[in-house]
Parts: sequence; structure tokens; C-alpha cells
Amino acid sequence: MSEPSEQFKTKFSLAPVHDGRHRLRNDPLARESLVFMLQLPEERIAAFVYTWVNGESKAGAALCVFGPGAGSVPIFEAVDGIPVPHEQGFDDWRVGKVRVAHGAALQTADLSYSGDGVSLQYHFEATHSAYNYGSHADGCPQWLADDRFEQAGQVSGVLRLGDREIPFDTMGHRDHSWGTRDWGVAQHWKWLEAQAGPDTSVHFFDIQALGRNILRGYVQRDGKIAEVSAVDVAFQHDALLKHTGIDATVTDALGRTTHVRGTTFALFEFKASPLATLNEGSMSVEIDGVKGVGHVEMCWPKSYLDYMAKTGAT
Repeated sequence: MSEPSEQFKTKFSLAPVHDGRHRLRNDPLARESLVFMLQLPEERIAAFVYTWVNGESKAGAALCVFGPGAGSVPIFEAVDGIPVPHEQGFDDWRVGKVRVAHGAALQTADLSYSGDGVSLQYHFEATHSAYNYGSHADGCPQWLADDRFEQAGQVSGVLRLGDREIPFDTMGHRDHSWGTRDWGVAQHWKWLEAQAGPDTSVHFFDIQALGRNILRGYVQRDGKIAEVSAVDVAFQHDALLKHTGIDATVTDALGRTTHVRGTTFALFEFKASPLATLNEGSMSVEIDGVKGVGHVEMCWPKSYLDYMAKTGAT
């Protein structure tokens, strides 16, 4: 695998090997996953491709296309438990109808999905070095992953819905996680990715778990990338805690303050586990007043959402 170019070498730089597949423990909670995000607010459509593999080398993949522009019912196609060779890497990853091909290490990737009535061609070109949670002084929470990285990029390609063809050339985001994922540990989280052009991006993962507040993330702007040190988040939601908007003030290690404001245009309820539901909200955003795109995922215990649906105690 090729070395990252000079422009992507920072304190957050990972060894190129971490763009590839890892050898996982033989553990029921061991997993590795890739996510690629797409937001098209002008079409009122959002999409993501998600693929994963466990310690037994059984893999899954999903495509989700949602939002008013995609119809009243989200498109969600998924497979799981598919045996894949241990030597199959992310340079030529094939699971069901998903194919991923990582290119230059920690910089480029291509993916495709070819389904019945829906297909996606997607090229990712990173706009900054990957931020890995393990670079934080406290490392990556081990119930979440051994490590993971997050990265914004320029994304281009074509989404096809039936006879409709939607070309795109916009900003997007990807993440890559490997190790352990225990869905029962977190009480709540807010995961945000937002970009306002290729020079400005914000990511934070604000987690409440084990009686602690856990924060990871970065701000990339003004030619410099720095770790998030604090976030102050307000958000709007409906009676079922589906978020409709967010207002976040993000402080980073360089002392900069960045304001992110977003309005949800597409929302998908992702039942990721019997223990947890992920409300996936794609947004039109402004970062310090500059228009862009983004996404906020909020994790809630399923039992809590069931209680809220029963009582309406907002």
C-alpha cells in the first residue's frame, strides 16, 4: 500500500496499513466496518453505504437511500453473515452488491452498489489527513473500537433511482473502525460530520457512557487541523427524539471556536442492534455562516425510545 503524500502527514497520520483490513480477535463483538456518506440537500436525498466483517470473516453490507426526494419509504437493502476469504482486503472488497476499492493509502476510495432499481457509483478523494481516535490522549474507547478514523473528502459519481439519474460532485465523509463494538455500553451519543467546501470540515463524537462524557473529533479550517477540545450542543427534535436541527459551538486545541448549524432534510431510523437505535439525520448546514452539507447520528437505547413513544414525556 502506498505511503500518504506529504500534505496528509500530520500528528493524526496513521500507518498506511490501517487503511486496509485488520486481523480481528475471535470474539462475538469483534468487527470492522467502513461507512461512506452522501448528502444531496438540493435533491432532498441522502444515502450511505455501510459494510462490515466479524472475527469469523463473515461479512455484511447495506445501502440506504432516504429523504423526500427518494420517495415516502426509505430504500434499505442489506445482507449479513456472508463468508469472505480472510485474505480479501479493502483494495478489492466484495460483499453482496457492494464493492469497495481503496486506492492511495488514506486518500482515495471507490465504491459501487448495483441493486434492483437502485445503484451508486461513488469516488472519494480526501481533503485532509485522517483523524484517528487513538491519537487522543485517552485513546479510543475500547468498547467502541481498537481504533477508528474519520475523514472528509470530495465525492463524485452517480446515484440511480429507477430511470432517474442523479450525478453529484460535492463534499462527503467516510469512517473506518476496527476492534470491538458493544452496543450496550453507550447511553447516548451525537456523531456529527459537516463540510463547507474542501477547506473546512468539522467532526465530533460526543458520547455518554460508563458515567463519563467522552469526546473525540477535529476541526479542519484555515489550512490547519486540530483536535476538538469541547462542544456545546443544542438540538431540536420531535416527540420521538428524531432530531430536526442542531446548533453546535466547537472549540479545538488551537483555541478556535467554530459554529455549526444544521437543519435535517432527510432522516432514517437505523435499528443497528436490539439494544440501540441510530437516528440518522442528513442536514443542510452552515459552518460559520458558510453553506455546506453534513449529517448527525444520535444513538438512543431502544428501551428509552420505547418509553418515550409510550409516555410522550418530552
